[in-house]
Amino acid sequence: MTDHVENQPPRGGGRLDPLQILFWVSIALGLGAAGVAIMLGSDAGQAGAILLILLAAVGMVLFFWMSRGAGRKHGAFPERGAIAASALISGRSDFAMIEALDEAALITDTHLSPLTANQAYLDIAHAAGVLGESDRPPMMSRLFGADPMLSAPMFRLSKAAQQGQTRREELPATTALSGKHARYEACVGPVPGGHVLWRLRELSAGEVGVGSDDGRQIFLDDAPVGFFAAGADGTIAYMNRALRAVLGLGEDPSLLRVRDIIKEDPAKLLRRDRRGFGPTRARVTLRGLDGHETQVTVLSFWPDDNSDGASRTLVFFADAETPDVSAPARAGGVSAEAEGVFSQAPLGIAVLDGADPASAAMLDSNAALMEMTQGRAMPGAGFADLFEAGEGPTALAHRLRQALHDPIEITLATAPPTAVHVHFARSPDGRGIAYVMNVSQQRELETRLAQSEKMREIGELAAGVAHDFNNLLTVVMQNCSYLLRRHPVGDADYPTLQEISDNAASAKELSEMLRAYARQQTFAREVFDVGDFVGSRQELIRRIMGASIKYEIRHGRDLPYVKVDKTQLERVIINLATNARDAMTPKDSPIPKDGKLTVRTSVINAEAARGLGHNPIEDGQYVMIEVEDTGSGIKPEHAAKIFRPYHSTKEAGKGTGLGLATSYGIIKQSGGYIFFSSKMGVGTTFRIFLPVYDPTAEELEEIAAKERALIAPPPKDVAGRGKILFVEDQTAVRRSIVRNLKECGYEVEEAENGEEALEVLGRNPGAYDIIISDVSMPIMTGPEMLQEADPAMIGAAKVLFLSGYAPESFSHMLEQYPVHYMSKPVTMEQLVGRVKELLAA
Repeated sequence: MTDHVENQPPRGGGRLDPLQILFWVSIALGLGAAGVAIMLGSDAGQAGAILLILLAAVGMVLFFWMSRGAGRKHGAFPERGAIAASALISGRSDFAMIEALDEAALITDTHLSPLTANQAYLDIAHAAGVLGESDRPPMMSRLFGADPMLSAPMFRLSKAAQQGQTRREELPATTALSGKHARYEACVGPVPGGHVLWRLRELSAGEVGVGSDDGRQIFLDDAPVGFFAAGADGTIAYMNRALRAVLGLGEDPSLLRVRDIIKEDPAKLLRRDRRGFGPTRARVTLRGLDGHETQVTVLSFWPDDNSDGASRTLVFFADAETPDVSAPARAGGVSAEAEGVFSQAPLGIAVLDGADPASAAMLDSNAALMEMTQGRAMPGAGFADLFEAGEGPTALAHRLRQALHDPIEITLATAPPTAVHVHFARSPDGRGIAYVMNVSQQRELETRLAQSEKMREIGELAAGVAHDFNNLLTVVMQNCSYLLRRHPVGDADYPTLQEISDNAASAKELSEMLRAYARQQTFAREVFDVGDFVGSRQELIRRIMGASIKYEIRHGRDLPYVKVDKTQLERVIINLATNARDAMTPKDSPIPKDGKLTVRTSVINAEAARGLGHNPIEDGQYVMIEVEDTGSGIKPEHAAKIFRPYHSTKEAGKGTGLGLATSYGIIKQSGGYIFFSSKMGVGTTFRIFLPVYDPTAEELEEIAAKERALIAPPPKDVAGRGKILFVEDQTAVRRSIVRNLKECGYEVEEAENGEEALEVLGRNPGAYDIIISDVSMPIMTGPEMLQEADPAMIGAAKVLFLSGYAPESFSHMLEQYPVHYMSKPVTMEQLVGRVKELLAA
């Protein structure tokens, strides 16, 4: 049965060895010496006191040493039953006869403490790897500890041993002892002297009983119909040979579940019918390992005793084999059609055994409710157990009883929690019927709508703040430019003025971020090739990333044109590159290390974008810009907030929280989309989708002209000549800009609003070279003034709009009329440079 172990000392239980005797003699001598020191008192002198202290210290050390188990390990304390085992070995010779048995034998006391065993038993224990270092043999239950199927028969044998009874168990086949399937017979019985004899032997193939479980399985394996047994969770415990052959399975189907072999919902085959309707008959599709499908009829039933908690299912491969099992009439006259409606209903339905939903148990539930509750709506389970009880069972019961009168909203105890509406009704026979509808998607949409409204309000607030802030910055920057002209390099005040100018420029960037988030920027859209655009920014991005990060650009072929604002798109790409650099920078390092940034351009349609998991996106063709990094990734808890303003994952002082919010606003205002995908520890990829634009012949000629104009050097001299009408409602802004324009040699006339500007134009029609106007003004705005003015009043004058805030609709005017736009705040050099450019054109 097992290999014999040579030269192994016999283990006959515990024994009192010389180490134990020496230990106890030492303890006795120590106690005696301590007693002498105490009795003599002062006569013992200082040496006696020291001896007493040393003995006490040694005693404490020994006590803790023994209490930690070292004493038992080294033999100072005998194990439980060791003395009885020693007496058994030394004083009785009749138990030595167990060595003559041709089967494994073990002697224990009635408390199941092992005393001795024969060599055959020790050989099995050694082969099973449970012999250990103890002098006593292991219990028989430890031999089969690796096989949970043998726990029940071992328990029955142990119980019989404790009660002094004789019992024989034919154990299920196991591989725990020899590594191959084998059957064993275990016997237990009392012997004289208050001891128990355990015996174990391997059964031959001919000894397996026909009435045993394996014997019955042999008959099932040979049956011409299929058969399988499955637990309530769908795990298949047994499957006969006929069904395994159809499915193409091996000998062991224990790793399979019912859903793996049946195409349809297996819930009806696994739920026990507690209403007394009899076996469940259904037409299903078997799915083999090779994908082949077979139509069969199944008959599922549960045994009356339900001893193993498993359902039995017969599988009939041909209609002629199917027995005519007519189910008894359903309670309350439920027809087969009604049962079909119950099963296929798109909402969850549960039949309860009472009229109180707080205390009733479920008699039945349909597939929708089973899926909604993640398999917890089993017949027999309490209906209240399906729901979260965060406020306590009493509050949950009160809430459920409210469903008797009105529908309620409540949360299912699922992962993640699911919001549902519960309606309750009573059937004519007094049972309860609960209708459960999943409203989690509706709640999610409501939350998104509320968030969208909140974001819109924040955007309006940000736009208003940016407008007023830009006007203030314009005054600061214009006055700073004026003073810098009067205090050039070398002047004592020049560094201070330059610092003011630099900080005003930083404030301007922050204001532009606010406007971009609010989607209130005026976009001067241009037609251009994205590949050329990204390539021209290559050196800029490389400087942002630093020398330690690899940078790669991959251009797609035949990229179509897009029509967006180049400046704003550049800001988006710089934002994404900066975030990627920070994600690849370790927290304990000031510079990024060993990362890679990849920028890709390609053409993609909406269907392919949805295939990447990005939705919603309108149908059409898009140019896609991908910015991929190998950073730490975005945590799931931050993913939903990543585009919110002032949400930053960076350390304090290292980010404004507006970068991605700004990028989102710019891309959405450009008519495009921005999405991302991220994996922790791998990296993040942002994808920008810009709609493809088909340019006209005039636009293509304009593109070529702009490329030729790039060769010409920009003007550096701010001095010029010309007559300008400047329209601005803010006195401080108007005064500072007019002063600087006059300083540069221009003749300037002022107007406070659109109506006053029309009066000025009416007095001097066609007299101005350039009209510079604010957009948002009281009484009459800049665009309204332009529309009201007669063409003769405007004459050949160029129109330049200058504003800290402009409505979205103003962007279209830039395309419909020959007007130009600059965003506040602007420096004197920027404004005069633009004026000279327009006059030269």
